[in-house]
Amino acid sequence: MLTIELTADEIHCLRLASESRQQEFFDSLEDDELASVLAQIATAGAQQTGPGEGADKAGDSFTSRESARIAAIINAKTAAAQEIGPLPDIADPLRRKAASINNLIFADTYFAPTFYIPWAPYQRCMMERFQAVVLSGGRECHSVRRGGLKSTCARVSTLWAVINGHRRFPVLVGATDDKASEHRENFFALLASSPRLLDDYPEITPLLLKWRQPKRQFRLNGRLLSLHPKDGRGRIVFPDIHDSASCQAHIAPYSVNATDVSGLSYVDRFGVTIRPDLLVFDDVQTPQSAKSPLMTEEREEHITKTFCGLAGLGEKLAAIMVATVREHDDLTERFLSRSKHPDWDGARYPSIIKMPERADLWESYGQKLGQGETPQDGKRIAQEFYAANRQAMDAGGVVAWEHDKLPDELSALQSLMTVKALDPSFFRCEIQQEGDVPVNTSGLKLDAQTLLTRTSGVRRGVVPADTSYLTAYVDSSDKVLWWMVVAVDKQFGGSVVDYGTWPDQRRPVFYKSDLGYAIGQDTPGQSWEESFVIAHNQLEDFLCESWPTTDGGEKMIDLILKDWSDGGQMPLIRSQIAASKNRNRIRAAKGFAPKPGRKPIHLWGDPHRDKAGTGWIERRAENPIHVQFDANIIKSMAARRLMTARGAPSAIMLPGDDERANRLLAEHFTSEQPKEVSYDGAKGVAWALTPSRDNDWWDCFCGCITAASVLGCKLNGDSGTKKEIRTFALPGGARRG
Repeated sequence: MLTIELTADEIHCLRLASESRQQEFFDSLEDDELASVLAQIATAGAQQTGPGEGADKAGDSFTSRESARIAAIINAKTAAAQEIGPLPDIADPLRRKAASINNLIFADTYFAPTFYIPWAPYQRCMMERFQAVVLSGGRECHSVRRGGLKSTCARVSTLWAVINGHRRFPVLVGATDDKASEHRENFFALLASSPRLLDDYPEITPLLLKWRQPKRQFRLNGRLLSLHPKDGRGRIVFPDIHDSASCQAHIAPYSVNATDVSGLSYVDRFGVTIRPDLLVFDDVQTPQSAKSPLMTEEREEHITKTFCGLAGLGEKLAAIMVATVREHDDLTERFLSRSKHPDWDGARYPSIIKMPERADLWESYGQKLGQGETPQDGKRIAQEFYAANRQAMDAGGVVAWEHDKLPDELSALQSLMTVKALDPSFFRCEIQQEGDVPVNTSGLKLDAQTLLTRTSGVRRGVVPADTSYLTAYVDSSDKVLWWMVVAVDKQFGGSVVDYGTWPDQRRPVFYKSDLGYAIGQDTPGQSWEESFVIAHNQLEDFLCESWPTTDGGEKMIDLILKDWSDGGQMPLIRSQIAASKNRNRIRAAKGFAPKPGRKPIHLWGDPHRDKAGTGWIERRAENPIHVQFDANIIKSMAARRLMTARGAPSAIMLPGDDERANRLLAEHFTSEQPKEVSYDGAKGVAWALTPSRDNDWWDCFCGCITAASVLGCKLNGDSGTKKEIRTFALPGGARRG
């Protein structure tokens, strides 16, 4: 900032100058320079006059007069700088009129650089449906692969609806807070990308100017405009230009999990309360939420109960959902299902409408992708094969968008069939928009909804009175310890008593990716290793306290197994158990997955010293004494306990009587899928974790089942160890049991 320092003589001369000469001098100054000069004149006036001097009044009068005049000059300059009016006339009224009634024309007219590739038929269909929803209402879900322009089509349709006055208060819903903010910024980027739009819709120019200069004020024909490219709640507020179709319209971006949307509204300049009239759901699931039934259910509830109720009593919101199928029965598939949501309509748009006839040639193409020294070599070899056989390979194939390909590919069909060859599951879900149903050939199918109905009626943390054994399992991780307590009778019937993490997360729903409390948080200054041992000691003290029973008595834990499969944690757990006052009731445990046909786990070790049972062995001949178990056998046994009919022997139930209370537990219990496998002619069941799912309490439950078997639990009808032990086909045709 430049400043002007005036001497006393200069100030005196300025006082004596004519008004026109003073005005000329003040007009030559910038605003901050004017303020500085004014302050110097005021200070000089106070210093030149003392008590009783005649100049006092004259100086004060001059300063006051100058202050008022200079303030008026500054205000006038400021107002002139803020003035953006008058707005220019509409450049092409006929062009605007045509675009205002058709969102496809609107997109082609004003966003040609965005839609530079010719429209696909399904994209035209989406735009037509979006227009119908905006104008006439309805709720529609449209499922399109990522990169299929679904979000862009929804965004342009929303802008079309607002600036043409078809809707006054759309709500944009994203998967996360970051995505909600991204939607807002994308809207402004869309506005800024089209000079032609501003030519035909000059009334939105002030909003764009405010976005670019958020701290500046703007006036239109002398009236100060209320502009909010982002108000206190993150909403876009259109200018209060009285004769514009978008006057005071709002666009509100929110996360699908937002909790502050109830009662969403604003009051316009006439005092009328305006509530949301259009919902736009844009990819409201994440890869993690799509794999989680609980997270999917929560988002589904937020959409149907919270967002779809924003219009107020007796009102029905128009809604558009653009999404991509990621998993079987994910959020997208649920809203595409008329049986689950009969008030929603919509469509799936597969990228290949009709598969090509020559599957044999495409199979050869896929094989060639794996040839050569590098992936680039494989793609080159495959492309040469396709070029030589293109006519035959293209026969019968119909794609949704001919331009859906990479620059170095010959056709959209080739591009899509390459994905199919490299990743069939991804192709089915995201390219074809078909939920990829997990293959289960084992006959063991745990369903989350069915599990939730298996409640024991016994309050969580209380042990049934007829319990024979109380077992616990601790699954260690770097951040928390996962634990579970299970009560069983001698025939494996019983219930889950309690489960949790240490430290406790203090909320009912959480995931490994968002843990709020971790080992070491309450032990500052300690090494992680020491904090890890302390956490084990604390959890152990908790587990080894007496547990109340339903008949008013107490029950102690009979056996605790602690996972020590993690090599880095093994020595810590070994030393912790050795030093524990409860070590007689604790064993370390390791899970394995031997291939079918290999030496079964009960035949490992020293038969004279070790103890063995179905799928496990207690290695007493080694130090420390520990339990090894076949994870696949134990998981299959555990699954059957959860599938056995209520009231039957060996059935295990979930705690409490509130089905919703165990939703996260049921999610863990269904995190792995079994399938039948064979190896060297022997058949078995292998369990595999669904990617991005948490399975820690499932591991704990299986550990508790192992502990119960170690203690002596047997299925009804089993009379001895030999009958429990599974047989395996061994080399040479011999069988051992």
